[in-house]
Amino acid sequence: MAEKSINIFASEECLLLLWLSENMTKSRYKISNRFSQMEIAKELDCSPTTINKRIRALQDSNCIELDGKKGYTITDKGKNVIKLMKKNSVQN
Repeated sequence: MAEKSINIFASEECLLLLWLSENMTKSRYKISNRFSQMEIAKELDCSPTTINKRIRALQDSNCIELDGKKGYTITDKGKNVIKLMKKNSVQN
């Protein structure tokens, strides 16, 4: 089966990934985002369905992982994407 290739920089997913990274909560064991999809939708002024699609795309591209029922964690790949986005925004 061929792996899906998603251009994360060409979509709204990059904004969601950045938002998730800026709204992380530190617990005793790890750092994650504890917002529900409904709360994220309200914060970003879009529908829960849209947020769900964006989250699935970020999961499919291995940028975030579902942290049980407690939220989302950003993977190493996601952290690298964020670094590249920030680097590119500084250069532009």
